[in-house]
Amino acid sequence: MAENRRNFIKSVLAGAAGGLALSAPDATAVQEHEPLTARTIPVALVQFDAVPEQVDRNLQEIERLTEQAVKSGARWVMFHEGTACDYTPRLRELAEKVPEGKCTQWAIKLASRRKCFISFGLSETREDRFHISQVFVGPEGFLYRYRKTWIWHDPKDEGYRDEWVRYDPGTGPEIFHFDGIRATCFICADGFARRCVERAAELRPQLVFYPNNRSSLYAYGPVLGQLSKTIGAPTLCTNRVGISWFEKCEGGCVVYGSNGEVLAKANCEGKEEVLLCNLEIRHNK
Repeated sequence: MAENRRNFIKSVLAGAAGGLALSAPDATAVQEHEPLTARTIPVALVQFDAVPEQVDRNLQEIERLTEQAVKSGARWVMFHEGTACDYTPRLRELAEKVPEGKCTQWAIKLASRRKCFISFGLSETREDRFHISQVFVGPEGFLYRYRKTWIWHDPKDEGYRDEWVRYDPGTGPEIFHFDGIRATCFICADGFARRCVERAAELRPQLVFYPNNRSSLYAYGPVLGQLSKTIGAPTLCTNRVGISWFEKCEGGCVVYGSNGEVLAKANCEGKEEVLLCNLEIRHNK
């Protein structure tokens, strides 16, 4: 599996070097010629050890860390891909409907109680299909869910990470509104698919949500910075820490600006952290 990931990184870096940033000329033109205003939003990106299949335990941790983030001033609290149950072969037992399922309804109540906006990951079930989904809720209720589209293929299926075996693809990024912001989302391997990034750039979002569940984000730094620059919008990247079955995950949550610069970064040492950032988001008038 390690060799598989090394080859994947090499191919991604080669793609970035090949001119991925040319995908969003329209977004750049708009930024140069239209008046802009800015809004600053206190954001928290959270990395913690979500134990596989321990949904109730993980929800308790989400609540604890959300409360910590809100007490520190955060308005938005974002968690990693698969927060609720991580990878599992028991999808018929642990996948849930959205928004009527237990986890989403629980998160809605938490967001209402704490007057904040929350994004977290789960396994979703829909008409006998299963999706890796990211859910977005706020004080007023359910806002949106994104379903991972360019799902990952790992022939060894270590830690049940061969997504081709268990999950169905979504339909790719689209615009949704989150706390008044035009946003889009993609999940983990989505961000390394050229078609996904080009589609996101064409949407001209003000912000990109990019949850991950991988060993580390550190090795992908140049690619992620280029991704933000290509789309022309800040990107919020989350990742987990701890042990996902056999995968040791080291975190490295990071906030990128629209020109690819790192605005804030969490540790890559596998330690729990609530990364806080006052994120400036520009509005086209």
